Amino acid sequence: MNYGHCYECESDCRNGLLQKIKPYGFTLFAKRYGEDRLLDCLEKNEKKGIVYHRVGINGDYDDFNDVEKLIHFIKTGER
Repeated sequence: MNYGHCYECESDCRNGLLQKIKPYGFTLFAKRYGEDRLLDCLEKNEKKGIVYHRVGINGDYDDFNDVEKLIHFIKTGER
């Protein structure tokens, strides 16, 4: 099958970029809650001063070791 986005696939793979927690967490979030909710959360968080890229490719969503904590942060903007 051809997918436009990783979150459209039912597999829970960790290949390529999905080996890193940020892309994996964002993919898992979109699988669970949908792309629109992800974008809404990112917009709300950005208004709070939370950014995806702060220095180079690293930002506020990079400082996580636990994917569920990252997903909570995306949803709430709170650590």
